[in-house]
Amino acid sequence: MGSVEKYFELVDQNQQQFIETLREVVAIPSVSCDASRRGDVVRMGEWLQARWEAAGAVCKRVEPGKQDLHGVELDLPPVILGQYGNDPAKKTVLVYGHYDVQPALLEDGWDTDPFTLVETDDRLIGRGSTDDKGPVLGWLLCVETHKQAGIEMP
Repeated sequence: MGSVEKYFELVDQNQQQFIETLREVVAIPSVSCDASRRGDVVRMGEWLQARWEAAGAVCKRVEPGKQDLHGVELDLPPVILGQYGNDPAKKTVLVYGHYDVQPALLEDGWDTDPFTLVETDDRLIGRGSTDDKGPVLGWLLCVETHKQAGIEMP
């Protein structure tokens, strides 16, 4: 079996685990504009940094400073910088994404708890699943699956 086929076979095999991982990150209410949730934003950054490092990335946490949030001075959420690989013969790809989310309440029109991933009509619904935790997680799962398949990143 060719390497691309092996990769996609693993993607199919790991589909439920990918969903469970998304469920795990959606459950972290990393609402950056809510001072009471700032710890959750930090926890989400720590989760990402740990997973990227476990995948082989070299990561650095940057503390960008302070902010005044409705009269409360808070540390800004940390920025997680990572580098995966360092082969000078390969092209550099920059991936950006944020791991915080906007507030979400049932009163806002959610049919279910926004921080509980729900599978309905072949869709996955949960705060951050498309903006932007899901896409950020997609890059991580791509790298992890390449490693699992024994395939070097292009």
